[in-house]
Amino acid sequence: MEHSGRLRSGALQDSVYKALRDSIINLNLAPGTAISEKEISLRFNVSRTPVRETFIHLSKEGLVKVIPQKETLVSLIDLRRVKQEFFLRESLEPAVLEPFLRHCGSAHFAELTALLDMQSAALSRSAYTDFINYDDRFHQIFFEAAGQELGWEVLSGISGHYHRVRMLTVRSAGIVDEKVNEHRNILSALKKKDADKAQGLLYAHIHKLDMEEKLLREKFPAYFVPEDEKNAFDVDFGGMPRLG
Repeated sequence: MEHSGRLRSGALQDSVYKALRDSIINLNLAPGTAISEKEISLRFNVSRTPVRETFIHLSKEGLVKVIPQKETLVSLIDLRRVKQEFFLRESLEPAVLEPFLRHCGSAHFAELTALLDMQSAALSRSAYTDFINYDDRFHQIFFEAAGQELGWEVLSGISGHYHRVRMLTVRSAGIVDEKVNEHRNILSALKKKDADKAQGLLYAHIHKLDMEEKLLREKFPAYFVPEDEKNAFDVDFGGMPRLG
């Protein structure tokens, strides 16, 4: 019975974590929003313990900022972190296209094609979260067919800041219009077994970040860490007097 109780407790914490994380990365909780253990525990009808543990995990991911004895804030989007999360993606994803082509089948191409239609439909009805979910699934298929599920798990688990940039991109008219067409071009190259062309198209597809960052920072300045803000841990101790 004790073991069963621990499982229920763990499942409860996982549910709170997933729900809160999804709310943050999908911008239902905007960057800078104050949240509290009491508020979240009442909303989910749980004790404060799983909420406290959730805050700890989200803090480690850089998605919340805990100020002891004061407040917890949804973190602002840190473009320095976005670049690091993006670096992992640009390192891993093009590398899976060749093994994808070696192992993919007709079912993979059928799902990829269907996802493009679903993306277009989601965008037409302004279902932005659905659009991003279909986008993620499109790219996830490459990893699955290539036998690199762990790579996708790592990417999706550490890309909260990058995900929020993508959500802002989708919500900004004029920025996202070409993304479905870019997917179609990548899929066309893959159907022709042209790995080099597909990798080039994918590289161009995911390397619009710098241009998008500038537009998004101008449109949503309150959502981003100020450019001139210094990292609190980036300290030169060379000139400090000795302690003690």
